[in-house]
Amino acid sequence: MLLNRIILRNFRNYIDCEVDFPQSVNLIVGGNAQGKTSLLEAIYFLCTAESHRATHDAELIRHHASGFYLKGTLRNGSNDVVSLEAIKQTRGQFKLKKNGVLETKRSEWIGQFNAVFFSPESLTLVKGGPSERRRFLDLLISQINSEYLRNLQKYNLILKQRNELLKQIRATAASITQLDAWNRLLIIHGTAVLIKRLEIFCQLKGYAIENYLKLAGAQENLALTYRSAVMPDDMLIQNSGPLVNPVVEASDTDKVAKHFNISLNASRETDLQRGTTSVGPHRDDFLIELENETRIGVVENPNEHNEGDPQKSETFREVARSYGSQGQQRTIALALKLAELELIRDLTGKDPIVLLDDVTSELDDRRIKYLLEVLQNLSSQTFITTTDADPLVHHLKDPNVLTVEDANVSYHKEQVQNG
Repeated sequence: MLLNRIILRNFRNYIDCEVDFPQSVNLIVGGNAQGKTSLLEAIYFLCTAESHRATHDAELIRHHASGFYLKGTLRNGSNDVVSLEAIKQTRGQFKLKKNGVLETKRSEWIGQFNAVFFSPESLTLVKGGPSERRRFLDLLISQINSEYLRNLQKYNLILKQRNELLKQIRATAASITQLDAWNRLLIIHGTAVLIKRLEIFCQLKGYAIENYLKLAGAQENLALTYRSAVMPDDMLIQNSGPLVNPVVEASDTDKVAKHFNISLNASRETDLQRGTTSVGPHRDDFLIELENETRIGVVENPNEHNEGDPQKSETFREVARSYGSQGQQRTIALALKLAELELIRDLTGKDPIVLLDDVTSELDDRRIKYLLEVLQNLSSQTFITTTDADPLVHHLKDPNVLTVEDANVSYHKEQVQNG
């Protein structure tokens, strides 16, 4: 899908703005706090019905306005035009429309118009807590698998009800035997969530490791490990190479359900004391580490090692969240986002819209070149914000250059050519 036009009314700091995008590569230039990020946020919101930084829709309404309105016109490969609208009144319900028809369920919007957003907030993937990484996986999988989204929504609803029951039991207002029914439902939908997560994570992992290697060079490797609150580690492949498969697969539903049941029973007393469910996919995480090979010692027979290396090598891993530099953390986040893009494309057959907010500010020229080559080879429509166009222009082919100042967008009279 290609976004041809977007209209913003009372969205963030925009009063009334219409922008056309005649080309697939769009370079959005402007100073800080002028509206560049909000323009990308509006595009992402139209595609996913979510903001990458706002918790509530009301936060997106311009100060003192009664509501916001977004409209986008998209065109697919067959030149069919699709109209998308997002409407939120301060005192009214949020509405989504496709070709003028009201969408009754917000969840059904996700996955129709895929988008990948990289911004400074994406660093929370590395620096933030487990909830940030779970949210990343959940949104990624929901964009490519509607059944996963349904299971996730049911799981979260059952989890909420089970937690409420735990509190009632603790207050002696309910019987402990009622837990069994909620446990069965939690296991059914939680098992489906976990199996699909493991399947997609292992595919994502391969792309991310390869991208990190190309972005960072051969100085260190990226290692990603899924940590389940239900399944023991020895049931999951833990190696860091790109060719990995989970031990747990779709055919292992009974095996996962059995372990989930064991975990729930083992944690029952803890759950009752705390009034919350302590095991399940809602507690999962994935570990991000940087892997370095340090050469130590001397061995008697150098022929035991490749190329007659007389040194013995030992691999050390450091948790990227604690020990990675700002540049390493940013490169890891970018590698994960590129992996998200490639995985969506491979599994859906469609190129998602790519939104890069100030992504190049801390990347050297080699990394910038690699990033933009990947995007242009994938034919994704790309929107890039920057305060300075010069470092990017010679890497881009015929970009559409826009300037944003005080939430007003203007076009360069002479578009910058690839140089």
